[in-house]
Amino acid sequence: MTARKTDRFTGSVRALPHLSGALAICLMCLAAIASPVLAGQTAKPADEAQPDLKVFVGTWKAMFHGETLAILILHEQNGHLSGTLNNFDVVFDKDGNLADDSHANSGDAPLLNVRFKSGALYFFVFEKDQYRPGMNWKFVPVSATEGELTPVLDHQEDSAPGTTAKPIRMLRDRAKP
Repeated sequence: MTARKTDRFTGSVRALPHLSGALAICLMCLAAIASPVLAGQTAKPADEAQPDLKVFVGTWKAMFHGETLAILILHEQNGHLSGTLNNFDVVFDKDGNLADDSHANSGDAPLLNVRFKSGALYFFVFEKDQYRPGMNWKFVPVSATEGELTPVLDHQEDSAPGTTAKPIRMLRDRAKP
């Protein structure tokens, strides 16, 4: 079977002389207006302005019972933020404080789906042991030397409804001279 090329658009244009001139002009204007919309070229609301990345860049550490619990390393590359978060387990008491079972594990996980919302950095990391799919996190620098890391528990399959988690205090490592 041989394929034949059919030029349907040209056939439609040839039918236009049978329409009144005004109707033809209206149809062409409507097609010109509708084309960008159908092609997905509608105006989008402006994205939130990206904050100054220098405020985020660095190595941030959280301590728990005198031991390092979390290490968040943030880099800027080509105007984008990337980094890693070490593997650690967090357990919260009924008041949202870290509980004694919280501890660091070995290894690091890359930050995925890095984005900003209301001046906070949001990201996702996969769990090392894959007991669950992963965890969403929020990081907010509160000063040049202190930040807060908070697990985003909304829609976490292993979080009971109403579970809260207080932010984990992180301190920025001093740059080595």
